[in-house]
Amino acid sequence: MASHWTLEKELCDLGKARSAAEALRRLGIVGEHRPDAVVEEVEGWTCAGDSYTYRFRVVLPEATHEVVLKAIVAFSLARSLKELADDWVGRRRLLEREGIPTSRLYHAGRALLVEQSVPLKLSDHLKCRPAEQTRLVDQVIGFAAILSKLGFCPISPFHGLKTDGHNVFVTDFGQDLGPPGVTSKRNGRLLREAVRWLEREGERPIDKPRASAMYDFHCRDTHSEETRWT
Repeated sequence: MASHWTLEKELCDLGKARSAAEALRRLGIVGEHRPDAVVEEVEGWTCAGDSYTYRFRVVLPEATHEVVLKAIVAFSLARSLKELADDWVGRRRLLEREGIPTSRLYHAGRALLVEQSVPLKLSDHLKCRPAEQTRLVDQVIGFAAILSKLGFCPISPFHGLKTDGHNVFVTDFGQDLGPPGVTSKRNGRLLREAVRWLEREGERPIDKPRASAMYDFHCRDTHSEETRWT
């Protein structure tokens, strides 16, 4: 009979540790061995497209760390789940090298990722905190530019964006994002899609000349056809 799954067992297995406290240290979730750390479930296993997620928090007297487990379940005839997980990590690293903030990755292996959980959906935050929109809007436009620069052809790149109120974080590196180097086409799709998404979710118009300038800055191509609004 299979043993009952628990978060503590999973952490000990991933961290190759005898206790959850030691596993948290080895995984880098806490900076030192903290036997006073309390681990609390936030949300049980939930289907999230091409993965299942499990959210928990590590509570210390001085801080709380929000964490998410992602078990990849995407279907592929050509690639194993481990290979798909490696693809996700590779896309993450590629975007990080271009200056795109991502959720902190604590562990990747066996098609299971352990990473920082950024709690705020950007779309919700844009609606309730309009005064903070300019900085966040600029970052979304920059993200769209980097995707185009790297040749991504995503299906829905903005709906999964998160924020801490100051920065926009990319947290989804799966099939909706897809691989880089797929296209070199410069037709303005991602720029226009980003602006439409921002106007819809933020419920206010976007300064299109500013968006174009921001996009060109991140593309490093001031003559790009992607600044055309046709």
